Amino acid sequence: MKSWHLTFSSDGRSALFPSEDLRRQAVRALARVGGPALLLFCVVDDHVHVVVLCDDDRVGVLARSLLLALRPLAGPGISPAHVRPVQGRSHLMWLVGYCLAQPSKHRIGAHPALWSGSCFLDLVGARVLPGYAPPLREALPRLRGRVCFEHVGLPARPLQPLDDDALREVTATALVAAASAALAAPPDLPGNSALVVTCRRAVAQLGKAAGFTAAQLARALRIQPNAVRRLARAPVPPGVLPAVRRRLALEARVAGQPMLVAEAPMTWGPAAYEINEADAAASAPAPEPEAPAND
Repeated sequence: MKSWHLTFSSDGRSALFPSEDLRRQAVRALARVGGPALLLFCVVDDHVHVVVLCDDDRVGVLARSLLLALRPLAGPGISPAHVRPVQGRSHLMWLVGYCLAQPSKHRIGAHPALWSGSCFLDLVGARVLPGYAPPLREALPRLRGRVCFEHVGLPARPLQPLDDDALREVTATALVAAASAALAAPPDLPGNSALVVTCRRAVAQLGKAAGFTAAQLARALRIQPNAVRRLARAPVPPGVLPAVRRRLALEARVAGQPMLVAEAPMTWGPAAYEINEADAAASAPAPEPEAPAND
């Protein structure tokens, strides 16, 4: 299979997903439709970058499916994808940085590590998007997690979930916001969809671990204390609670960090990404098998 770089632009280059809720709906749509083919993505103001891994005869169908999923959410309209093949492993490695740096490059006004349109959150375990489990380790066996942090201007060390002691320093309102972000849920948690209920359950259980009362959590969630107690006893899908804890840890790491301003070139080439001998060999027409690399 090959990798492909798809770019969707708005008609007239106006804002595609102007609200936080729409942007979160867009990333959920990308994960749902892209599924195991989805490697990387970034939604910025007037365009969307997507990198997928699929056979030649499927890329057109996948591009159209993604367009149909995004179109109902895109205010001014969205154009069909511009499709470009990824020229080997070096190009794909460059696209990791290119996608992660998009919020900085376009001066979105938010730290690139916390931008809800970026797959960075998913790559470091600070968000759970059903359907999105990128096979980047298979496509890029030499990619290390620290590289992702470097691309968004953060210290290159593993992101550990916030423990209970640190969780006690977080306000109930901040906990609700972090949980909704970690699940790409609607920011105000309206209604009773499965996604919103899962988010409330996560808040109730983490809030209980942090020592919040049911009344405190009820005020933050805008529900009744009895509902909080029921939510605290309900099951939560695996990975959700650690993702919320990592989201809070990421927010703490970002606090006080200077905003990164990226100057990545618009197109890939030798001047944009230095190709070392190993990557050049991996991108050759008939590469020799490689031994696993140690970190």
